[in-house]
Amino acid sequence: MKLFLTLMVLAFLFCPPIKALEVTVNSSAKIYNSDINHTKIQALKNVLHAALKKTVSTLLDEKTINYNYEIIKNEIYRYNKKFIIDYLILSEKQDFINNLYKISITANVDEKKILQKIETLRILPKSWKNKRLLVVYHNKTDEAFPPENPAVKSALDAVQQAFTKQSFRTFSEQTLRQIKHSFEQEIIVGRPVDSLIALTLNYNADVLVIMGMNSVNRNNQQSTFYQTSVIVNFSIYDAISGEQIAETNVEASEFSLKQPGELKREQLLKIAGRHASLENVRRATEHINNFYKESGEMSQGFSVIFSGFSPNKENIIIEYLENNADFRQLSELKNTFGHLELELFATKRKSILRRQITSDLIELEIESTTKSIAGNNLFFINPNPMYEE
Repeated sequence: MKLFLTLMVLAFLFCPPIKALEVTVNSSAKIYNSDINHTKIQALKNVLHAALKKTVSTLLDEKTINYNYEIIKNEIYRYNKKFIIDYLILSEKQDFINNLYKISITANVDEKKILQKIETLRILPKSWKNKRLLVVYHNKTDEAFPPENPAVKSALDAVQQAFTKQSFRTFSEQTLRQIKHSFEQEIIVGRPVDSLIALTLNYNADVLVIMGMNSVNRNNQQSTFYQTSVIVNFSIYDAISGEQIAETNVEASEFSLKQPGELKREQLLKIAGRHASLENVRRATEHINNFYKESGEMSQGFSVIFSGFSPNKENIIIEYLENNADFRQLSELKNTFGHLELELFATKRKSILRRQITSDLIELEIESTTKSIAGNNLFFINPNPMYEE
């Protein structure tokens, strides 16, 4: 008995429990032809699917999920038994009004296994870390709204959320208050932007966005409507180099049938400010992405396999990839007889990259066929006898 207990303790110590993420989710299924049993099965499938989706959302940002949705759906969402360790049904009931069968569960999801799958599919671009972005509101002109203006607060909130959805890492409200306090207490010497860039570096941010906001009088006396307009300005900087990435201005307007009172005008300013801010985030994101693409930072990692090629042709392939400016950080993952596996980074999509390499190999008089593999993996096969020169 003592031996058994000792073995149990050792097993627990050396075989730690699987790292699981506990998620609680709800789902339902439509009842057809009064077939409750079939609907129960479908509702369970739906809720397990929801558990996986919730877990993936904690590992990847929304933009990456949307971009790679088909791969994630086929390789992760379809295999819930593979990634869900166990689950507990909290409640299930029939909704007679909406003709649904509803179910709620708590599931333990193998987060580590999902992350390993994501890495195998090369969905995570290892050479591009999500940039940390700092948004600071700063009055550049006398006409600008003060920071405490309700429209400014509403717009800032929209900007923070929008940049987060665009895969940028932003700061918590508490940290933003600390940054604001630090800037207000600082004695500005020289340009305010230099002090803001220094502050950005102190908080380990990569990108600084200086935001400004002011109203514009666009009312025409002959117009039927009263127009409330707002301009939102972004000055965007790379924190490390201090280089200005872009300057963007977006104007948005709201209309009313009669001249708005103070309260109504404040509401219209809020709405217009949020519209202008969201469009400005979209434009700013394009400028930021293009800036870092040109610097080579925003490349996607690919695994490229060449199978069945002779050593001589493998050397030609390696030389071609090393001397091509489109490919960066080339490294050898595996090299055995007739099997060459490389890692490289590029800014192009998988399909474009595959066509480019195939075309370039033809110019080098190397014939190849491709094999379809999930994720950012490319497979090139020699269709001819392996050792022909």
